[in-house]
Amino acid sequence: MKRKEFIETSSGLNRSELLEIAVNARKNVEKMISEDTKAMFHCLDEETVVEERYFETGWGKTHVYVVRSLNHKDEKLPVVVNAHGGGWTLEHSERDFYFCRRMAYLAGCVVFDIDYVLAPEHPYPAALEEIEAFINILPEICEKYNGDMTRLLYCGQSAGGNLLGAVTQRRKTVVTPVAQILCYPPTDNYNDHFHGSELDERGMRTEYYGFFYNQNFEERSNHDVSIAFSTVEELKGLPDTDVITAGMDTLCPEGERYANLLKEAGVKTTYRCFANSRHGFAVNLYDEWKEGETYIVELMKKHFAVEK
Repeated sequence: MKRKEFIETSSGLNRSELLEIAVNARKNVEKMISEDTKAMFHCLDEETVVEERYFETGWGKTHVYVVRSLNHKDEKLPVVVNAHGGGWTLEHSERDFYFCRRMAYLAGCVVFDIDYVLAPEHPYPAALEEIEAFINILPEICEKYNGDMTRLLYCGQSAGGNLLGAVTQRRKTVVTPVAQILCYPPTDNYNDHFHGSELDERGMRTEYYGFFYNQNFEERSNHDVSIAFSTVEELKGLPDTDVITAGMDTLCPEGERYANLLKEAGVKTTYRCFANSRHGFAVNLYDEWKEGETYIVELMKKHFAVEK
C-alpha cells in the first residue's frame, strides 16, 4: 500500500477502530526492547529520584515526573522540560525515565518530564496546549525543587521534539527557554517520507501515528504541526536551537531542512547528524547512543553556563 491509499483508507476508520489500533501499538512496542536493555534502565535508580506529580493548570490536570540527582539536591539547579517521543501516540516508558535520570545526573539539572495526553484519544492541538499550560505554571513550581528559571531548557525526542519546537514557535507561554534541543524531530508531517514507495511495516506504523495526531489531514500543513513549514520571518527571535538527527532515519532530511531554516532566520543553531544511527537511538540505547548522550549533556552544560 502506498501513502495516498493509506490516508484514504484511514480516513474511513471510526474512533473505536482508531483507538484499537493505537492500543495494540502500545502493547507491541515494549516487546521490541531486549531484557538486557531493560536492565540498563535501572542503573541510576540509587543516584536519582523520580517524583510523580499531577499539576493543576489552565488546561487541566497534567501528569509530570520530576527527576533529580541526589548529588545535587541542595543546589539551585537549571531546569529542563522534557517531552518523550512515540509518534504522539505511544505512552511514556522506562526508557524515558532512564533518559531523564541520565540528564539529571550527568548535567546536574532538575527535569520536568511531561507525560502529555496522547492521540488518537486527544488529537492535535491537545498535547501542545497541555504543555503550554504546564510551562505557564512552571515558575511557581520551580521554587520547591530549587529550580533556576533563568536557565530553562527544552529537550524533546521525536514527537516530543516536534511538540516543544511548536510550543516555542507559538510563543504562548509566559517564559522562554534559553535554548531547545530537538532530537530527531518530525518537522514535515505533510509530505511523503517514503517518496511514493510501498509502505513497509515501520512505515505503516509511522503513518498511523501521524494520522492519530491529525485526523484532518490538512491540519498537517499548520506551522505548529509541520514546524519546517514556518517562514523565516516567523522563526526570527527564537531561542538557541540544537537539532540532532539520525542518518538512518527517514526524518533526517527534514530535520536538517528545519535547522537550515532556523539559521536563515538568524537563530543561533547547531546541527548534528549521527550518521550510523536509527531513529530514537538516544533513548532506545542502540547505535551511537553513548556518543549522543555525551553530546546532549555537553549541549546542556553549555547552555546552562551562558549568561543570557
